[in-house]
Amino acid sequence: MIICITGMPGAGKSLVGEMLAKKGFKEVEMSAQVKERMEKEGIEINKDSIRDFSLNARKENGNDIVARWTIEKIKSIGKKDMLIVGLRSEDEAKYFKSLGNVKIISVIAPKNLRFERLEERKRADDPKNYEDFEKRERKEKQFGIASALEHADYIIRNSGTIGELREKVEKTIKKIEDEEAKAR
Repeated sequence: MIICITGMPGAGKSLVGEMLAKKGFKEVEMSAQVKERMEKEGIEINKDSIRDFSLNARKENGNDIVARWTIEKIKSIGKKDMLIVGLRSEDEAKYFKSLGNVKIISVIAPKNLRFERLEERKRADDPKNYEDFEKRERKEKQFGIASALEHADYIIRNSGTIGELREKVEKTIKKIEDEEAKAR
């Protein structure tokens, strides 16, 4: 089974991914596939170059190109239960769904809370202020992330504690497993 996670920056995708990894899912970050290609081409990696490279790759090869790169990576790993973090567009969602046993989880959180989380997280590519946050929101929407969210099979609202999020992840996995058992 493949589970894809989508959501806006700061929603908690990585945290949900960590929780699923503890359940035995092998995690593959879609953005890592972009960075890997950039390294091979000798392109400096920073937040602007990643976005530019991604946009150009989508223009030249189709809006599902990063999804196709991700599946190449998954095939090379050869594990049954996979987790893909960073689904960003409707085309990627449709591509993954076309493969069969794929479930999409959308992690959502209020905008102000996401901004606070990004401020606290302090990753190199996180916004330094609210203006930068808004700019990043617009860029994410350029990829079509809003339409990707609409393709979710499950929605996890992440506006509480880590413990509450863990419970929601557990319930979602239970639902997925129950549906898988019924389908057999």
